[in-house]
Amino acid sequence: MHFNINSPFWRFLTLCVRYFILNLLFLLTCIPIITIGSARTALYSTVFAYDDHEDINLGREYLHRFIREFLRSFAAFIVFAAIGAVIVFALSFWNSLNSNSSYIVLPILVIAGIILLMTFEFYCPLQARFENSFKATLLNALRIPWATFGKTLAIVAVDIAAIALFVFTKYVRIACLLLGFSWLAYAKSLIYLKIFNQINQMSQRQDDLPDTSGPISSKDNSIPTASLM
Repeated sequence: MHFNINSPFWRFLTLCVRYFILNLLFLLTCIPIITIGSARTALYSTVFAYDDHEDINLGREYLHRFIREFLRSFAAFIVFAAIGAVIVFALSFWNSLNSNSSYIVLPILVIAGIILLMTFEFYCPLQARFENSFKATLLNALRIPWATFGKTLAIVAVDIAAIALFVFTKYVRIACLLLGFSWLAYAKSLIYLKIFNQINQMSQRQDDLPDTSGPISSKDNSIPTASLM
């Protein structure tokens, strides 16, 4: 039997192994909880780099980018976590009150929670892709989801589909555990890249949409060719 490592089957199997390693490293670096922001940023930074250079060493690049992005992402995650904790406490407090004012405050808090989640969803990919200050990245993460609402819905749809596959399809559940986060990030990265291109085009036509507090400049994602892993 002729063994061809360049056949579609072996190339796909090699890709699965590479993304399994990336997924495993992501899960391990998320264990301390407070490092979730750094892990998400490094994950998106790695898959963005894979979009540009498919032959990179995913595991090695992830660790390099996790260290590079750690401090800024860690500080940003603490800010998001603190705001989220305030919203959760407020929701619990107002929900426990039996008053008419609760029906006014609770919807406002729910909307605030959704905005916070969407802002955090976009913050890590933006930091992974562009060089900018915390304030500028935060403003972009706050505004871009609504400026590109159709593609934002596509990102949400990808998340919902992944959750549905994990919950309702037991045969896919193992694959989700082994590869889920890395493949999910890759699928969403394709949408994010389209969003970033759209925003850059919009920024060229309208200087005030979105306000970047300085130009959005891409990071240098060029990296040397590496072995497959």
